[in-house]
Amino acid sequence: MPCSTASVPADPAVSPVAGLAAWLIGEGRFAAGNSALFVQFCERIAGIGIPLDRASLHLRALHPRYRGVSRVWMPGQAELDERYFDHGIENTPVYLESPVRVVVEERRRLEWRLDGVPGAAWPYPLLAELHGQGYTHYVIAPLVYAGGRVNAVSWATRQPGGFAADDLRLLDEILPAYSTIVELKALRRFTENMLATYVGHQPTRLILGGQTRRGDVRTIAAALILIDLRDFTLLSDRISARAVIRMLNEYFDCVMPPVSRNHGEVVEIMGDGVLAIVEELPERPAAEACALALAAAQEGLGALAARNRNRLPRAPELNAGVALHYGTVSYGNIGAGDRLDFTVIGPDVNLTSRIEQLCRELDRSLIMSEAFAAALNRPMWEIGHFELRGFAKMQRLFELPPE
Repeated sequence: MPCSTASVPADPAVSPVAGLAAWLIGEGRFAAGNSALFVQFCERIAGIGIPLDRASLHLRALHPRYRGVSRVWMPGQAELDERYFDHGIENTPVYLESPVRVVVEERRRLEWRLDGVPGAAWPYPLLAELHGQGYTHYVIAPLVYAGGRVNAVSWATRQPGGFAADDLRLLDEILPAYSTIVELKALRRFTENMLATYVGHQPTRLILGGQTRRGDVRTIAAALILIDLRDFTLLSDRISARAVIRMLNEYFDCVMPPVSRNHGEVVEIMGDGVLAIVEELPERPAAEACALALAAAQEGLGALAARNRNRLPRAPELNAGVALHYGTVSYGNIGAGDRLDFTVIGPDVNLTSRIEQLCRELDRSLIMSEAFAAALNRPMWEIGHFELRGFAKMQRLFELPPE
């Protein structure tokens, strides 16, 4: 819930614009995010006497799951009205029939007096809606980042006669300072989002915390999950490149979300293979980490089975093999020069890979190492002893007991 922003008595020698700018640079930049900043900013504008009854902020986003976000503030409401927009919003009436489009594309400020004759043919549906709600004046202006991206911010009032000229002048003059802080916070969130998208949430926290030097690794105990799509080469040879991408995304949609739901982290996407870990922690002993890894694997295989039952007639069936192991890995940065990878390495990763390769040979969908089965501390069905390339010791492998 947004925090209250009690005003400090204004210094009469300081102009309202200078006072707001000083607050933005001094305190506003420490707000938790752009939502909290927007609430405090609007409250301060209303607090200096501007009759602000509604404000909206429209930001473009660089995010894999959504294209932009709009936030609407009104006095006294507990939370902002936030709405996230999918990719492709630019081709829908929501955007095309909005004044936001003109402001963003043409970089110009627009305003309408809404207290005219009822039923006026407003150029945008939003204006008719605001008129019906009793607003008398609506202004929307570009919010331009230093990098060139254009966003939008709007103001509306119910005051008879609308905003005064001095009010509009102040709102125009404060936008550059406000835009600077908004961009700063948006860049921070973009950095976190993009790092999490490409390297994962835990690596993002470590990287932003300073773990950026090559060879900067730590040793962790973890349950390892390696999932590999069966017959990918054969499948991809029969369909178009675009269809291959669709197929892989369907497969990843089945096997990756269960990892996150079970407190795991995907550390590598290797073509059609997924390497994930569930780290052992003081509050998460080995047995619990392995139980979570097993749950993630079972949920992923279950999702694939459900997908196969409901697939389109010409869609290929997708099957995967899963190897589960418990061991110790080096977790951190490897690479050369300024191109690093944040990943896990070590003999236990190699062993997990060798076990997964047996899934096809043994016609099993899920195989566990002896170390995983022992840490899990549950009755398991022993498959047998196997010689694995690169390992001198014969490996005992297990699977879930028959139901």
